[in-house]
Amino acid sequence: MPSASPQSRPRLDWVDAVKGIAILWIVLFHTFKEWAPGRYPWPLDPGYVPAFRAVCDPTGALETLACDAWSLVVAVIRFGYHPVGVFFLMSGFGLGLSLARGGPTGGWLGWLRKRVVRLFPMYWLAHLVCALSPLATTYEPIDHRFALSLVGDRIWPIEEMFYYLNPSWWYFGALLQFYLMFPLLWRLFERLGSVGFLVLAAVVTVGIRYWLLVVDPAQGYWVQGALALCRLWEFAFGMVLGTAFGRTPEVAGRRLFSPLALAAGATIFALGLWSSRTTPTYAFTDALCGTGLFILLAWVARAFGSLGALGRAVTLVGTFSYGLYLVHQPYVITLGIGLQGQRAWVFLAVSSLVIAAMAAIAIQIERVVNAAVARVV
Repeated sequence: MPSASPQSRPRLDWVDAVKGIAILWIVLFHTFKEWAPGRYPWPLDPGYVPAFRAVCDPTGALETLACDAWSLVVAVIRFGYHPVGVFFLMSGFGLGLSLARGGPTGGWLGWLRKRVVRLFPMYWLAHLVCALSPLATTYEPIDHRFALSLVGDRIWPIEEMFYYLNPSWWYFGALLQFYLMFPLLWRLFERLGSVGFLVLAAVVTVGIRYWLLVVDPAQGYWVQGALALCRLWEFAFGMVLGTAFGRTPEVAGRRLFSPLALAAGATIFALGLWSSRTTPTYAFTDALCGTGLFILLAWVARAFGSLGALGRAVTLVGTFSYGLYLVHQPYVITLGIGLQGQRAWVFLAVSSLVIAAMAAIAIQIERVVNAAVARVV
């Protein structure tokens, strides 16, 4: 998804690999939802494995082993909504990395113009794809909301716009809010320092989420990200981390890729999953899951560097993840529905091939759009 210009920051291949893993995970999750709606128990419910075995109905030890292995795969796939928090973090990371040595040289208005130019052309093209492609499944008609979405409105009226036409686009509305408030966030970061800024982000994030969840319950879309401040921690943590990599990359790298950081990431992610079990503790869930999962994926992404062509492919997908994010969901809805009734191995094989093809096409589309925008602007 959109990040700072590569000319303004050092190249960190593991960053793009993190985005590649995250977007592919999200796409597979959206496909799975359509293939097996309501078929399997929720992984965090008590008695998940016995309930899963009841669905599989194995008749022997080997089938039981296969069922248990599939239950783990399904659990991982069904957590595929948490990588969205990683993308919030990576957006802040890219901006912090690009501005590590100070504010934008062309001023904040010029900086915002570049961000808007980066965001909207591919977003507009995705609207045309959703509206005109015969293979794209959408559950919403083309009406006045289409024009509202084109200008970036994904939040008002909240029930009508948040998931309109392409449910994935709610993230676009939150990201646009972060870009608009980023100059203020950057000034606060410079004034308060890393620790003070993160404390402020934590208080604001948890406080607003708790208010909307418990004190004055509101539509859940606001907590999910319609109000970007509900995801401030992930974005702010990314800003701090990206700035650290921009200023002292060796030190930041040693800390992120230390055994202590790996253990912390696993613990934080587990706490995030646990916190999702009750409404009051859900105030912490997205911040914990996004932070912990980012650390875990960073370790996985660094390992991808030794996987040759596969690692390079995943990194390339991450570099151009924005295009795949914008166009994938209407197509994977069609794919998942078409695979309903097929066995698990058929679902995995076919969906993997189709998603790989979609990623390759989305990469080329984004390259063409970026080149056209570069010629015009």
